[in-house]
Amino acid sequence: MLPGSFVERQRRCGQPNCRCADGQSLHTQFQLSVLIQGQPQAFHVPARLAAVVRQHVELRQRFEAAAAAICQINLRRCLQQRRQG
Repeated sequence: MLPGSFVERQRRCGQPNCRCADGQSLHTQFQLSVLIQGQPQAFHVPARLAAVVRQHVELRQRFEAAAAAICQINLRRCLQQRRQG
């Protein structure tokens, strides 16, 4: 699992003779955006690793959603037991 957000951006590279100079055929850039000591940081992700990094971020998001659902269920059970006894 990986923390943060997976970001896919379209941008120009800045080279005047590149295909992206016209603003139409932009380059795809992948980033992993995370908080480190409360400060946002963005890290370049090579295109060959983009799918794997995206899956690891989504796995953490699904884990957090499942953990939140379990906590809600446990809270309801705890409150029910408190009312009953």
